[in-house]
Amino acid sequence: MQSSICSLQSSIVILALLLLNALPQAQGDEGALPADVDAFMKKVREVTRLDYEIQKEFTYLERRRDIRMSPLGRVTVGPVRTFEVYPSPVPGRTYRRLIAIDGKPLDPAELARRDAERQKSLAEIRDQTPRQRARRLEEEAEEIRERNAVLDDALAVFEIAFVGRKIVDGQRLLIATVTPRTHARVVTRQGKWMKEFAGEVWISESDYQIARLDMRAIDDVAIGWGIVGRVHKGSRFIFARRKIDETWLPAEVTFDATGRTLLFRRFEVHTTTTFSDYRRLERSSS
Repeated sequence: MQSSICSLQSSIVILALLLLNALPQAQGDEGALPADVDAFMKKVREVTRLDYEIQKEFTYLERRRDIRMSPLGRVTVGPVRTFEVYPSPVPGRTYRRLIAIDGKPLDPAELARRDAERQKSLAEIRDQTPRQRARRLEEEAEEIRERNAVLDDALAVFEIAFVGRKIVDGQRLLIATVTPRTHARVVTRQGKWMKEFAGEVWISESDYQIARLDMRAIDDVAIGWGIVGRVHKGSRFIFARRKIDETWLPAEVTFDATGRTLLFRRFEVHTTTTFSDYRRLERSSS
C-alpha cells in the first residue's frame, strides 16, 4: 500500500512535467495556444526532462513524512525527516543523507555510520566485475523504460483544455483543465490510476511555466483489485514548482487522502513534502 501511494504521487508529478513541456513558448502579451494539443504533446514527449533529471544538477534539502501500513492494514504517517540530497553520477544512487528527525539533528555517530555505509556502497560500485556492471546497467535501463512507459500512458490518458486567464498574487496565470480519457489504452498500473484523476493547472503567463497543479480523484482508486486498499474519491494531490537559478524546480507536493485498507480499515492522511535550499553543483571544466 505504501509503495502504491508513492506511485500515485509520482504519477501526478509526471503529469505536471508533461503539462509543463507541452505548453507553447511565450509569444507577446496573450501567447499562442497550440491548435492540435495532442500532436504537440507527442512531439514534446521526445524532449521531456523530468524533475528527477533536472534535480541531478543541484543539491537540496528534502523534508518529508512517509506513509506506512502495518501487516494488519493500519495506516500511519511517520515523523518529519530532513534529508540533504546529493545527486550521483550513477543513476539511482542519489544520496539522501538523513540529518534530522522531527527537527532534532541526527546523532553525530549515527550520521558518521551512515556516511561510511554510503562510501562503502560507492566503492563496491567502482569495484564491480564486468558482469556485475552489465547487470546494474540493465537494471538502470529497465527503470528508464518503466518511467518512459508511464510518460507514454500520461500522454494517452490526459486531455488539456485551456479555459482562461486570471491574476493570482499579482501574477498573470493561464488556466487549463486536465481530464482523463477513460477509454485510453495504457500499459502501466500508474496509467490505470491516472484515469481516476482530474483537475486544474495554473501557468505563469510570462514564461509558461507551471505554478501549481491541483488534482483530485474523481472516483475511488482500487489498489490490488481493491483487496489491498482503496483511495477514496476526492483525495487530492497538489504539486508546486518555483524558479531557482533560472531553472524551474519542485517546491512542494501535498497529498490529502482518505480510504480503506484490507477492505475494512479506514485511513486518513495529510502529508507535505518540501524541497528547498537548492544549490547548483559546480561542473569541472576539465
